[in-house]
Amino acid sequence: MKSKFITLSMCVLLMGVTLVGCGSKKQESSTKEIKNEGDPIVIASMTDEESQIYGELMKQVLEANNYAVDASGVGTYNNSTLPRQSLMQKQVDIVQDYTGRGMMFIKDVDPKLYQTDLETAFNTTKEADAKNGLVWMCYSPYNNSDGICVKREWAEKNNIKDFNDFAKYINNGGEMKIAIATENSYVATAPTCIPGWEKTYGFKLKEDQVIVGTSDPQTMVSKGTDGIIASNCYTTGGALEALDLYVIKDPKYVSPIYSPSAVCTDEILKKYPEIKEILTPVFNAIDENTIRDMNKRLTADGENAADIASKFLKEKGFVK
Repeated sequence: MKSKFITLSMCVLLMGVTLVGCGSKKQESSTKEIKNEGDPIVIASMTDEESQIYGELMKQVLEANNYAVDASGVGTYNNSTLPRQSLMQKQVDIVQDYTGRGMMFIKDVDPKLYQTDLETAFNTTKEADAKNGLVWMCYSPYNNSDGICVKREWAEKNNIKDFNDFAKYINNGGEMKIAIATENSYVATAPTCIPGWEKTYGFKLKEDQVIVGTSDPQTMVSKGTDGIIASNCYTTGGALEALDLYVIKDPKYVSPIYSPSAVCTDEILKKYPEIKEILTPVFNAIDENTIRDMNKRLTADGENAADIASKFLKEKGFVK
């Protein structure tokens, strides 16, 4: 009887030790020091596919580095002026924007500096915006600008890689019909789009070769609807991969450089200087092919931005 009592007592004691140990481990694993407790970093981005993904990337990598984040504004801005306005008014701390915006919103900036190379375009905006209390922290090494796309098979058949090749094709009497989306009608008239490509590369389209006012021009290209061979596009759009379309290269950057960038107020960077070190390698790791695939998965494959961002960050080792 005594031995049973001792054995029972030992079991109870061991169970207690085990439970305490487990509880201790659980408490230890779930407790992490938040660097900005009660003062979340507020981030926001636009509604387009790319901006939703970048918003999630910034949110998740900052949280993984123990920062509290308010990401309620991610994927909510439907106007390109809103990110900048919100930063200037101190309504948000960080946004994802594009280097080419500097050409639009900052006075006395030479537009030609956005038609040379990625680094010059970024530094031009960074330096010009410093006086406005905004810090352009980093950018991804690709250009998401206006472009013209065709079926990949058609481009290969006609040996067209860039607008130099396109000009030769047109000048030799090649058949062409370009569809322009209604909301992008400026592509037909802006000096940074068709008129600029014509002047720079030396070709001229006939009036009936440019059809303005279509609702889904890239699908028309894919299916060859109404004889459409090409359409306007954003050069890293998700539909390009889904429809197997090829973007005609613009080596002289007639259409200005728009590289995705992380922009913040100087106030938040002074308070938490580490955020630049955290975000820079993430942005640097995303090139043109990577973002096209991510955009495709969001727009065509039905994945959500949060899962796309999470998978990328884990694969690259930015988060565990």
